[in-house]
Amino acid sequence: MLLLPTQYADAPLRDLLHEAGLGRIGVDRALVQAILDRGPRVAAEVAAYALEQPEEDRVDLSVDLFHVLRALRDPAAIPFLINLLHQDDGEAPDEIYEALGELGEAAVEPLLQLRAEAEGESRTNMEFLLAGLGVKDDRIRQILLERLETDPADAAINLSLYGDRELMPAMEARLERMGEDEQDQKRELEYSLRNLEAPVIEDGHPPYDVFANFEEIAPPVWDVLEAAEIVEFLQHPEAGVRKEAAEALVDEEPDEQLLAALLGAAEGDADAAVRGAAWQSLSEYWEELGVAAKLRAKMADAAAPPTERAGAAIATATNEFTPAVEAALRELYENQATRPQALRAMWRTFDKTFAPLFSKHLQDPVRAVQNEAITGVGYLGMVYESKQLEQMFDDPDLRERALFAYALCCAGDTTRSNAKTLYRKIKDLAGALDEEEKAVVETAIDTRLALHGLEPVFARPHEH
Repeated sequence: MLLLPTQYADAPLRDLLHEAGLGRIGVDRALVQAILDRGPRVAAEVAAYALEQPEEDRVDLSVDLFHVLRALRDPAAIPFLINLLHQDDGEAPDEIYEALGELGEAAVEPLLQLRAEAEGESRTNMEFLLAGLGVKDDRIRQILLERLETDPADAAINLSLYGDRELMPAMEARLERMGEDEQDQKRELEYSLRNLEAPVIEDGHPPYDVFANFEEIAPPVWDVLEAAEIVEFLQHPEAGVRKEAAEALVDEEPDEQLLAALLGAAEGDADAAVRGAAWQSLSEYWEELGVAAKLRAKMADAAAPPTERAGAAIATATNEFTPAVEAALRELYENQATRPQALRAMWRTFDKTFAPLFSKHLQDPVRAVQNEAITGVGYLGMVYESKQLEQMFDDPDLRERALFAYALCCAGDTTRSNAKTLYRKIKDLAGALDEEEKAVVETAIDTRLALHGLEPVFARPHEH
């Protein structure tokens, strides 16, 4: 059963978190608000879930729940925050330290307990966190003074952070007792003393803008859902969600239930955009009895909404290219509203007579049109446009698409033996590739090989 935003407020907290972990609901502002409205009392349950997500969860919620816990500002979050610090191998982002510091006095007891149980570097980290709280507590002072005796340089950092001028006499006394062979530690301690002498402006902790980290509306995580789960969303009350669900079904393995669901949406949904998406996803069912005829008829139906016709045109063009298909695509191209879909259908035909249109729109101000033009350049092997694609590597909004298209069309032999040479060439041109970009380039090169009837290099054949 679908869990809708209107039901978030009354749903058990664990159900909300588990549905998000399964990818069935997106973590957006509505979901965050539904958690925050329950107050700090839920922090312990949120932290426990963040620490031990169920094995069946398919989405890592660590970052999202960090933001939620930071907004709740409850000491129950401390075990989770400490776990994040440990995961970062000493290079934790400042936000985690800030989140602990925002807890203030409430964090003193839990951190003191954790320090008592910790050893080695973990113990040192706990002392740093205690100092960062800035809470005037004799136990913290004693810890800092003990560290001052054993490791003045390390203590100097904590003492500066703690900001207690009453500890300056102890620091000066320790400085006087330091020998000539401790010059580096002396400098650290002197620097700390100068910091403590400077005027201090107490500004407290500003309110945390948790919603800046979340989209207004986030869809389900379609690529982790099973086909049967996606089908449920074809009944969602929001047309936008139904459209995304229909689009998500395009890559699913065809079966009779999916065929029935997509035909039901294509022929019966109240929204034309949803119907168009469903027609497009029926591309994989071209050989099924009656589907091809329905797609051709819808593409040619002048009385149908253009967006619905465009979906049918994409599916039809993917399976056949006839004068009737070409005429429909050119007609839909002339309509600004359906130009992106028309261009998508055009590159799916692999017909190079459409190449001038892709060149024309490589710098189109309408991003959806530009995206299809970039993809078209890749799939039609338009090597003469590869320089324009290179220039897009520096645009974060275009980079991944441009990388994919470039790998499809750049100069170089399309052979399995040359695949890794192509990869290195692209990596050198684009600079460092993150894991997602690496996967994009590898998939594109494997696709390039497949278009030439060759087995993939980067994926095993059954994964490609």
